[in-house]
Amino acid sequence: MEFEEGYRQLQKLVEGTFEMPYLFEDVDVVINDEGKINGMLPNRFLFLEGRLVDILFGNIVIVDSDREGNTISLSEEKRKHYEEIFRNDAVFLDEKTA
Repeated sequence: MEFEEGYRQLQKLVEGTFEMPYLFEDVDVVINDEGKINGMLPNRFLFLEGRLVDILFGNIVIVDSDREGNTISLSEEKRKHYEEIFRNDAVFLDEKTA
């Protein structure tokens, strides 16, 4: 997907204003910043060192950025990598995922 509308397109995808929690070094994870309080359903459970540390609610969009800082689509390699990480309801944040 190309991001011609920038942040407005991301707002549409996550159904509201968004935040980008720092979960991975090489991509940006975009979520609705009020997903926990506005009735959105749980989407992924985040674990670190075997402990539940957070829950992401609502739609999740994973994007990359170019050298100028513009939001762009993931490369095919990154798409496959993060598709595997997000395959299940639980995401384990460790050295292997980043």
